Amino acid sequence: MRKLKLSSLKGLDKFQAALMNDGLPAMVGWLKSKKKADLLMMEVHKHIFELGPPTPPEKRTGRSNYYQLLTYYLAEIQTTLDTMRDIEFYMGRFPYSEEKVAKHRHLIFHVQAFLNELYILQQRLLGFLKFIERQHRKDTRLDNIKVVCEALRGFVTESMKKGVAIRGSHVHGWRLSDNDHDRLIGISLYTKMPNEEIQEVFTAYYDSEYKKIRRRRREWVASGIGVSHELVDAFFDELFKLVFDDNGSMVYPSRLKF
Repeated sequence: MRKLKLSSLKGLDKFQAALMNDGLPAMVGWLKSKKKADLLMMEVHKHIFELGPPTPPEKRTGRSNYYQLLTYYLAEIQTTLDTMRDIEFYMGRFPYSEEKVAKHRHLIFHVQAFLNELYILQQRLLGFLKFIERQHRKDTRLDNIKVVCEALRGFVTESMKKGVAIRGSHVHGWRLSDNDHDRLIGISLYTKMPNEEIQEVFTAYYDSEYKKIRRRRREWVASGIGVSHELVDAFFDELFKLVFDDNGSMVYPSRLKF
């Protein structure tokens, strides 16, 4: 049974690898037993073809629930980071007819989507901290866990304050706006003038300005993605010390005996 090496990893990747290593023995045990392997394949079949709710193959334990919730929180955070990368990719392409979707509306939609994902990422990280604290209630390590979680809570909140504030003003105050976007809206109006020469001139100008602004917005989003990854890695570097020991083995909350 070959486990993933943790020495060359850091942050989120290291945390995920350690979590997968912890679940590996149970999975290998299932696959070694023909009866259990058949049950597992049956559940996979049911899930793929929507043949009904899953049937737990064995009684769930506190530790198995804890492990499953850890994987859930990790999946949510990873999905948010992946969605951010998707947004940056989509911004570089305009596959629609302008009769239905204007280029500037397509661009601002993805900027807004990125800000929403930034907010979601913040909430997922803060929610993970709350989960860790609650799972370790009455644990002998609780005081230290609370100190670390509070420090991480402040780190996440302060680091993401600016982006979340921009997103908040868009949702609760006014629609997101900036000079570049407003200029594109203004230029686009002139492309609809009832004069072919004016239309041609402003269409060419609109396309030229749109490409410049799109490049700047993609660079801004790409920078935000890079900063988000650095933040998440720093977050999980510290959280790793609470969930795993120095050897990368899971340290379950003391109240979970099995």
